[in-house]
Amino acid sequence: MRKLCGIYSVAFSVLVLVCSVYCGTTQTRPGNRVMHQAFTSAGSKKGMEIWRIENFEPKAYPKNDYGKFYTGDSYIVLNTLEDKNKKLSWDVHFWLGLETTQDEAGAAAIYTVQLDDQLGGAPVQHREVQDHESQLFLNYFKSGIRYMPGGVASGFKKTDINAQGEKRLFQVKGKKNIRVRQVDLTIGSMNRGDCFILDAGNKIYVYVGQKAKRVEKMKAISAANQIRDQDHNGRAQVEIVDEFSSGSDKEHFFEVLGSGSPSQVPDESTAEDDEAFERSEERVTALYTVSDASGSLKVEPIAQKPLKQEMLNTNDCFILDTGSGIYVWVGKKATEQEKKQAISRAQGFLQTKKYPVWTKVTRIVEGAETAPFKQYFFTWRDHGASHSRLIRAANDDDSDTGTDVEFDASVLHKLKKSGGKAIGFMPDNGEGDAEVFRIENMELVPIAVENYGFFFGGDSYVVKYEYKNKRGGHGYVIYYWQGLNSTADEKTASALHSVKLSNELGGKAIQVRVVQGFEPRHFLKIFKGKIVVFTGGKASGFKNIHDHDSYDVDGTRLFRIRGTCAEDVRASQVEEVASALASDDVFILETPKNTYIWYGKGANDFEHSMGGSVSKTISPDRKPIVINEGSEPKEFWDALGGKADYDTEIDPAGAPFLDPRLFHCSVHSGKFRVEEVSQFEQDDLEPDDIMVLDGGDEVYIWIGQGSTEEEKERSLEMAKEYIRTDPTERSEETVPLIQVPQGGEPRSFKRLFPNWNDFLWEDYISYEEYRNKINAQNN
Repeated sequence: MRKLCGIYSVAFSVLVLVCSVYCGTTQTRPGNRVMHQAFTSAGSKKGMEIWRIENFEPKAYPKNDYGKFYTGDSYIVLNTLEDKNKKLSWDVHFWLGLETTQDEAGAAAIYTVQLDDQLGGAPVQHREVQDHESQLFLNYFKSGIRYMPGGVASGFKKTDINAQGEKRLFQVKGKKNIRVRQVDLTIGSMNRGDCFILDAGNKIYVYVGQKAKRVEKMKAISAANQIRDQDHNGRAQVEIVDEFSSGSDKEHFFEVLGSGSPSQVPDESTAEDDEAFERSEERVTALYTVSDASGSLKVEPIAQKPLKQEMLNTNDCFILDTGSGIYVWVGKKATEQEKKQAISRAQGFLQTKKYPVWTKVTRIVEGAETAPFKQYFFTWRDHGASHSRLIRAANDDDSDTGTDVEFDASVLHKLKKSGGKAIGFMPDNGEGDAEVFRIENMELVPIAVENYGFFFGGDSYVVKYEYKNKRGGHGYVIYYWQGLNSTADEKTASALHSVKLSNELGGKAIQVRVVQGFEPRHFLKIFKGKIVVFTGGKASGFKNIHDHDSYDVDGTRLFRIRGTCAEDVRASQVEEVASALASDDVFILETPKNTYIWYGKGANDFEHSMGGSVSKTISPDRKPIVINEGSEPKEFWDALGGKADYDTEIDPAGAPFLDPRLFHCSVHSGKFRVEEVSQFEQDDLEPDDIMVLDGGDEVYIWIGQGSTEEEKERSLEMAKEYIRTDPTERSEETVPLIQVPQGGEPRSFKRLFPNWNDFLWEDYISYEEYRNKINAQNN
């Protein structure tokens, strides 16, 4: 580790100049760019390429050894992606083993810059350190990565495929993305929660810990197969030692190991825990500019969160310090000095801020920003690109019962004030059957049908919704709506009753938490634009919608009307003061003498119409007085306590259009673990566990059929904490949490994946089947 600390004190700009030393192994390209011959066709087609630094030069690494890294070496890993239009994009990583030399690490950095230049400066650059690789990097290696001792400089020995005496013990750590590291050949290195691989030459044993789960077992077997193929040319046999093995087979394993017995395997690991979900609790996110516009290069802080996209200037470079990782953003028109110095100055933060040596440093260029980077800016918009989820929501084509329709661009202008987030969540068109219950004394009490759509901010409710899906079956959504002034006990009871109702439906229902003021569009559509949210509630002795004197002694009430169409407009009672007004909406002011309908300058026709409907509900015996913003009579302002400043912004910026992110959640040996899955596909959904999918407008909690109650509970808390610590302006109140059972995924969920197969899990292979397949190969 001391070696690594010295490596990053070398100025990056100086390292780049050293490239000229290797002129004997480079070729000249147009524009006087220097290219090493090892990179001649690098990045020209989809796939992964790896080079190892040998004698300070990049040498192509054998494909059969991909995933095996020597701790004394440095590597360059290039991953080339191809989109539907055949356009290529790249991620380039330089990987540093803990025992690599400063010279090798410097060479890896140099050649990474050279490879980046060869590809037009477009790749995203990542610095990876052994044991602390990014999830993106780990995800490239489906059988996991394996650390091997030694390296080129130390004259490592290649494994003799016929060797009988040398034995090695490997520990398999992780679930979706695993690391395989060599440990001491003793029972003291083992535990019952993990899987271990004992390489004994002609036989490779997979020891399955008693507490290991299905995916861990299968990953361990896959890793053993890789060791067989990479180190033994496929000639060794893989044998599995697990709960199905005989007592003699278990004893034989420890005889080969050379110590211990099954009963002596420790319960818990004494080694470092698996990768866990990193929260940025109290860390400060700061943005710095790297500019030489003044005549000399300066690095200056410009803002802390919340950050806005317009803070980034195409003429400069920027450093984003998140506290847990560092990004270097390169503007398209930045000078060469700014580009070269930005990464060097960013790496200097590791020392000046005393960050761990493995802190991630990622370089990205303007126009190719990654999802995690964009997530730190609450106003991010991708220039020139339509937001697919917004388009689908506008056309209602995310409905599981609807059909795709041609996109009408005009609907985008109507969506500036969506009735809530989760704009892509439309399991149907809202024409199904609903039952509404209110929480009273912690129990569910049915609401009369004629009062459907009336909610009170002091209460919590449960709405059971049933619809017919495209396959002719029945789908269920259970909303638990929580008023802002509802008690903590009532909110908890609504969540518990939602789970209970779902269990009564065989666990097939989608569960959605809804917070007052942030209702999803589908929820609003169920009530056909007739939702009115009043203050007060059961706990305050509220009796009916006209008996407002029990909590409003002056007889004055103010309601805000907002929405995008006739079916998703809602009315919410707000504080009766002038500062509660907003030019974007319609308001109803009820006084002891009159009822006013106030039209804000930015209000739409649907809101105008809803204003008339709501006024009939709250003041049925009066003819309302319609007034336009700017033409208010004195009596109007007097009822609101006098004129005051209010929100006059017509088209407020909404939440950022974020790319989806997937997290794998599980409980292992009593510890809750979360791993992000990069470039995910449907196959990454693990039926034994919980997956949390951040869809940007909503967060889904996907519940695998084999997950435990503890995993369900802790994953829900993780999702809430994830939103609470989100760098954008999203909050737990504004982002709906949608619990989705395996096999009951709505269309909006499926569309966040590159491809979806409704029959995937019908061919689901169990661990026992996989085990039998491996054993059959040995016969």
